[in-house]
Amino acid sequence: KSHFESTSDETQITPHIYPSMARASLVNLGFLCLQRLIQNMDAEGCYRTFTSFEDFFSSCEKTLNLMADEISHTSTEVHQKMQNWPPLEFREEGTNSIPMYFDEQHDLPFNWHLPLLDLKRKVFEIFQQLLQKESFAVFVERAAQELSPSLRQNLLTMVDNDEISSCFANVVSLFVNGELSVETDEDSLLYLPIERMSQIIEQAAAYEAPPIPEPVFMELPSYLYQKTTHTEEKENSRSEIIYGTPGIDKIVNKRKPSLDVVEPETPGNERVKRIRSNAPEEETEEQRRSKEFTSLLEALL
Repeated sequence: KSHFESTSDETQITPHIYPSMARASLVNLGFLCLQRLIQNMDAEGCYRTFTSFEDFFSSCEKTLNLMADEISHTSTEVHQKMQNWPPLEFREEGTNSIPMYFDEQHDLPFNWHLPLLDLKRKVFEIFQQLLQKESFAVFVERAAQELSPSLRQNLLTMVDNDEISSCFANVVSLFVNGELSVETDEDSLLYLPIERMSQIIEQAAAYEAPPIPEPVFMELPSYLYQKTTHTEEKENSRSEIIYGTPGIDKIVNKRKPSLDVVEPETPGNERVKRIRSNAPEEETEEQRRSKEFTSLLEALL
């Protein structure tokens, strides 16, 4: 099956050109959109930075709503342009489908192009339980019973540790890979050209990171910095009084011993001083006369 020709105004279908068709349930397409959403969040650096579960689930709910809107719009367009495909020669009398159309397993019904009715109700009938923390935990506990012990324990541990967004991403991947599944009926099956189905996924899962708030500069009240300024001026004025007065420098200099006048004492000088201090002092003439006068008085008395 080759791709169908597409122009800017319409899709051209001829008996010799067949669109590459895709068959998917609403559930499977929903999980594909959620997986793409998480990839886009991660690319924007936002997947691991959600501050609340409500914001994360709100983004998922928005994607599912967009998916339903895109399916409705695309189905209406495809119905108008491709309702005569496949050509009559493909149809066998007494049948309402082309047998073994999809990988020789599933048939392609002749009315495949009819839009699905009540889309959003059918979408959220399945996904609403995944969009709230409490019901999601219950869903994980029930769905994990179909998994191997290691995968089951991994999911339950993430729920217990409140790692809801990581657990959600793992559950989505398990459904996309076919390790988990949900039963669906024929009324929830979509038949669309592969190109259109890819467009639905990309448009529904588009994600734009929230803008970073600009910094707000506040003018500080004057009392927060006037006190500091007054203190600095006080310190500066005190320094000027001490070091700026002409006479003070001279007084300070006088108190500092001159390095030229005072010579460091050597060990030899210390020894001389100690020797001199032990020698008897020489008696002066005045001291000698004073002693004689004292002796005379003592004799008279």
